[in-house]
Amino acid sequence: MNIKASIIQSFARWILGGVPFASMKRIVADWNNEDLTGVQKREQVLREFALLGYALSGWLMNLGLELAVAWLKNQGQARE
Repeated sequence: MNIKASIIQSFARWILGGVPFASMKRIVADWNNEDLTGVQKREQVLREFALLGYALSGWLMNLGLELAVAWLKNQGQARE
């Protein structure tokens, strides 16, 4: 894992907690593989976050989504 991915993960764990962020990363990664628009993926991800029962405020869920996307993108760059 590169330094940028490490910083993103550390920040997310600090803000969100390790287990919720791990779940969020999995959900984002799963939906990232679907043939949908970005808006459709976002809607599905947020729906799953709600189904999992996360009692996070809207801005915190959006932060988690954006951090998970940034982390996922960084993982792809690290493998290239």
